[in-house]
Amino acid sequence: MSKAKRLTALLLCVCMALVLLISSAYIVREADHDCVGEGCHTCETIERMAAAIRGFGMALLVLLAAFFLLALRPVRRFSEGERLPVCGTLVSWKIRLNN
Repeated sequence: MSKAKRLTALLLCVCMALVLLISSAYIVREADHDCVGEGCHTCETIERMAAAIRGFGMALLVLLAAFFLLALRPVRRFSEGERLPVCGTLVSWKIRLNN
């Protein structure tokens, strides 16, 4: 997987985590607000935040699991004894140099 794809996946995970964190903080902060009854803006916002948490919760877990699996793959290969090149070289790519 290329670095750009990994970075994109990481940024997506961070954004989703921030949405969940901010939504949770808002719900906790406004849990004991003075409700005006029908059409309360705060109650509607809390309901939307709760829906965001329910919707993003499972997707965030899947993305985090995928990120950690991809991040741990080189560590596992190294622990099995395989030598990992620091960067791609002509020798590591097995390109024949005929000069």
